[in-house]
Amino acid sequence: MLFRSTAGRTSAPAPASVRAKAVSAPTIESRSQALTQARLLQQQAPTLEHERRLAEAYAKAGIADAAYDHFEAALRLDPHDVPSLDGLARIWRDWGVADRALPFAYRAVFWAPDSAPAQNTLGTVLLALGLHDAARSRFERARQLDPAGAYAVNNLCDVALRQGRANEAVPLCAEAAALDGASHVVRNNLALALAAAGDLDAAVSAFERGASPAVAAYNQGIVLLASRQYDRAREAFTRARVADPSFLPALARLTRMAADAAAR
Repeated sequence: MLFRSTAGRTSAPAPASVRAKAVSAPTIESRSQALTQARLLQQQAPTLEHERRLAEAYAKAGIADAAYDHFEAALRLDPHDVPSLDGLARIWRDWGVADRALPFAYRAVFWAPDSAPAQNTLGTVLLALGLHDAARSRFERARQLDPAGAYAVNNLCDVALRQGRANEAVPLCAEAAALDGASHVVRNNLALALAAAGDLDAAVSAFERGASPAVAAYNQGIVLLASRQYDRAREAFTRARVADPSFLPALARLTRMAADAAAR
């Protein structure tokens, strides 16, 4: 299986007594200037804009539970606030509860049908629910609304890959890479599409530009392994281990290859 990085979950809030003892310890709030400023503004005036700004700052910092609370606070001030509806949809989706995300995503699109980000978020929720055709129509609409945005095109590529349409995925991923060549996610999807289409050399080259050295080498190894180029695959997995000794998938592959070789 090719390796795709996933966002981490935040921990549950500590009990009040624990938080009180740790009040002097450095926190992510104290280390993030944007988050500190957003908190000060919200404390001074808990307006819709300030609640939403603080929620977005928490979301960017990866503190999803706090982001959720402030998106909800924003919606209490304006139940039709599209960025907050979209924010809650993304949080539920990233928590792996796409069915809870769906009502928020639909409400965001209802109140802002010409919002490319809202259409795209709804598409990602539908995709998480396995509704590929419905997701594709939302990504196509987002692409129409924001032709310069790589995100919608990249998601169209992802849908094509999931449906086994590699020849359709390659040009879509290439277009996304042309729009945002710096994105590791976009470059990695291009490599996956090339591999699925059978262009292994191009896929290996794309992996080098689409991820960290360890992940790139590991994904190259998977592609080479699938084409039964065992020596080259072993060398790629070894490079992944050298690049990041803590990267366990590469170790697991090397261990399994050694066991298979010993059994032959």
